Order: sequence, then C-alpha cells, then structure tokens
Amino acid sequence: MKIFKTLNLIIILSGLLVQLGCDKIEEINIDPNNPKDVDLGLIFTSGEDKLLYNYGRFTEGTDWDTWAGLWIQTFAVNHGAGVNYDRYDIQAINSTWGTQYDALNDLMEVIKRGSEAEAWEHVGASKVLISLGLGTLTSIYGDLPWSEALKGSEVPYPIFDSQESIYATLLKLLDEAILDLDKNASVLLGSSDFAFNGDKQKWKALAYAIKARYHNHFSNKNAQSSANDALIAVEKAKQNGFVSHDYDLTFPYGGVDKYLNGWFHMYENNQMIASKVFMDFLIDTQDPRKFTYWNDTSVDGLDVGYTGKPNALGTTNLSYSPVGPQGFYGKNDSPQLILTHFELLFIESEAAFRSGDLERAATALNEAIKKQIALVAPAASAHVAQIPSVNYDVMIENYLGANANETAATITIKKIMTQKYVAMFTMNTESWNDVRRYDYNYPSFLTIPKTPDGTPIGTGFIQRVLYPQESVNTNKNTPDSDLFTKLWIFD
Repeated sequence: MKIFKTLNLIIILSGLLVQLGCDKIEEINIDPNNPKDVDLGLIFTSGEDKLLYNYGRFTEGTDWDTWAGLWIQTFAVNHGAGVNYDRYDIQAINSTWGTQYDALNDLMEVIKRGSEAEAWEHVGASKVLISLGLGTLTSIYGDLPWSEALKGSEVPYPIFDSQESIYATLLKLLDEAILDLDKNASVLLGSSDFAFNGDKQKWKALAYAIKARYHNHFSNKNAQSSANDALIAVEKAKQNGFVSHDYDLTFPYGGVDKYLNGWFHMYENNQMIASKVFMDFLIDTQDPRKFTYWNDTSVDGLDVGYTGKPNALGTTNLSYSPVGPQGFYGKNDSPQLILTHFELLFIESEAAFRSGDLERAATALNEAIKKQIALVAPAASAHVAQIPSVNYDVMIENYLGANANETAATITIKKIMTQKYVAMFTMNTESWNDVRRYDYNYPSFLTIPKTPDGTPIGTGFIQRVLYPQESVNTNKNTPDSDLFTKLWIFD
C-alpha cells in the first residue's frame, strides 16, 4: 500500500511537530494552500499509527497485548524474555504505557486544533481512538493519569484517576465523537486515516461498537444494566453499518520494512507458539481453526505435527506449533484484528443471555461462530488440501453443525464465553478482559501453570501488570501495584 511507503516520514514529521509546540509548528508549516489541513493530517496519522500498531505486536519484547496471550494460555513462549512473562516474572517496564501515551498526546493535539478549525472528522475519529487507547491502558494497569496528564511542566506529577472515572471518560468521549462525526467538517479526514480511509460512517459505527465492548465490561458491576446498555450500543453499531467484516478495525500491515505483521516475526523466530491446553482443546473438539491459527511441525502435515507447549515450561529444544504463514494470521501482511463484527456478535450473545433473551443469545452466538470461521478459515484451504487425511470443507461443516446450532434451550454462558475465547485469537488484551471478568472460569481448562519442578507460578491467576518504571521514577503519585489484585472493573 502507498500509505506504508510514506508512513515513516509522516510519523517523523508529526513527532517533530508535536515536540516543537504550537508556536514553532506555525513557523515551520507554512503551506500557502492550507497549512492546517496538512498539520492535522500528519499528526492524526502519527497518533493513529502509534496507537493501533502495537495491538498484537511484538515490539522490543514488551508490549502487553502480545504477552496477554500467555496469561489466557492460547500462547506459550519458546525462548527470550517472554519465558519470564510466561511465569508471571514481570518487571515494572515501560512498554505499552509509553507508546500509548505518545499516541494519546498526538490525538489530543488533533482534537485541540481540529476543534478550532471545525475539522470534526479528525476530532471525532481522534476521540474514538483515545477511548480505545485509554480502555487498553486501564484494562492492563487500572487507575491512570488522565485528567492532569499530558500537561508537561505545568503538571509534572499528574494524579492517577480511578478506573471508574476512566470508564466514565471513555464513554463520554465516545458520545462526543458520535456528535462530532455528525457535524459538517471544514476539512475531510481522507487518506490521512489508513484504517478507514476517512469514512466517517465507519468511525461512527466503530464508536458504538466500542461502547458495546465497554458496557459489557461492567458485567460484574451491574449485570442487567450493563447488558441492556451493551445491547443498545450493538443495535446502534448495526444501524450505522457494522453488519459485516467490512467495518472491522484492523491494523493493515503492508508486509514490508517495519510494517511486517508481528506474528510473522514471531513465526520466523519460533518464539511465540501454541499453548498445550489450547492446542489440545482445538484437537479434541476437531476445530478446523487449528489449521488457520497454527503451523504444523511435521513435513506431512498430520495431526501429530500440531503440538502445543505447556505454559511456564521454559526454553527447550523441542518443536511446537507457531502461528504460521499458511493461515489467516501469520503471513507477513496479515492484518491485526482489533475490533471486529464477530466480536460484536459475541457481545450481543453474552449481553442477551444476561438480559434473559436466550433466543437472541443463541442466534447471535451461532452467527458469531459462522462469521469468524468464514473470515479466517479460507486462508488455510490451500495448505489443508495437501493433507490427504483431511476434508476441510466437511470438517468445517461438522464443526458448525456441532457448535453453531444453539437454541434457547441449549445455550449457556460457558458455551458463549468458550467460543468467544477461541475466536478472539491474537486479540489478546480483550480476551484477557473476558477471562478476568469470569474469574478464569471460562474456558474451564485454564489452571495456574507450573514450572518443570511442579511449582505453581503464582498464588492465583495474574490480574494486571505493574506500573512502568518510567512512571514510578518520575511521578510520585504512582500507586503501588501487584500482579494478583483484581482491577476495579473485574472485582
């Protein structure tokens, strides 16, 4: 894509613009045609790139969305720093914190300038992205600096807002974004937006889908009202067009330079591989997604070649299945899924179940499974065609017949959450949110991993990560933190 040839330059320029400050920006960005348009486009692209690039992305080994796959046990790790994370040996490193706050800084600048220029598409899309970024940060860390954040020397020690207030902020931002996107904009978002190419209808539908996700997070706080609010947001998202995967939010890796899909990088390094409990479950349930999620480790492609590794085992010389390039996720230009149509359907199913509408819950679950498999399974068709013992089409048909024919009489929350867990492959932080909301009960095969000598890696399951050393060193208001205390939203 053309965007990937120019994105590095755009990011460098926009980073310089933000660092120099408003006065300097005016001095070095004198465009006789429309300097404000260029300014906003550059900074928006920079913020969008920084925020979305790190979902599921291995960057210097410290991005928590990647490592969350270890804690929900879809993944295990084969070597490197991830061996420690697989054992809950987690330090207060900077990682996701720094990249997300850099993105939020850019996007807040867009909101400031865009509001002055009535560039409402930029403003609305930026608010949607900020809500997404803050939601990711709070689900990893809990309380966050926000009301006093990003003010530089004016507020050197920003307070940490409670997670409850962060969620209130997220939902308020989304409501504001929807109103902004309905306004007539003086400047169009256009190609500076690589996610949706300036399609404000998709941004509006995404805002409602994120609202559905966040309202669903409140299942432990108020099961009924969170279900009702989530269902309202689901309906609004659908009414605004989110009825297919055409509206999915993804990061569209270009397959060149730094824009290689992160899972392809891990496949090449043989670093992140299948967790034994997850692979065994796929094999036991004859799940066709085994082929599009993982690479076989044998030349003949027989089932014995699909092998998972026990979590916390550590480095070995044995072969296990990595995310491979023969399927949907592991090509060098595979997109990273961030929020999708099938997730929206799973949210609808869970919320409908909590509200007591079991027929709607069953219908949405059946559709979610079918839509996700239809999206990801075809990518592995050519590979599976070389395996004489497997009729892929029949395998998919049989799986759907056994798992996507629920009724009001057969639907259970266990089925909903287990199927969502399987489908949310590589969408690790959000899947971790689901697992923590249900106290690690779904899927039922999750247990606290043990090291080779039989020692459990923790007194309980991991619930969060530590605040980064950057914050501990520079902000005296940084709270104490530990790995095993539940976050407010999950308690």
